[in-house]
Amino acid sequence: MSDKDIMIIKRIKNELVFMKKSLENISREDFLDSEALQHLIMMALIIIGENVNRLSDDFKNKYSDIEWVQIIAVRNIAAHGYWQLNMEQIWKALETDIPELELFFESF
Repeated sequence: MSDKDIMIIKRIKNELVFMKKSLENISREDFLDSEALQHLIMMALIIIGENVNRLSDDFKNKYSDIEWVQIIAVRNIAAHGYWQLNMEQIWKALETDIPELELFFESF
């Protein structure tokens, strides 16, 4: 793994921790009712997607079981077509996909 990948992984992990802390004691209803919290989470997802896009192809190919393309796609929609996002789906991703991503990055 390159030094660049290590630096990028740290950035991703920081955003994952930030999201986790931001969502502590937050219910689904709280999230769906709070535009501010939704914007905060969208920005974190944009930053994660930007950094995933910068990971080396070697790294992404080595860990091809991670949905890299999907992570980048969410970033693109959040950055360029925010109104297209369904916050209910984002909440579901926060409950399932994000914890899985956290587990993956904990090993680095």
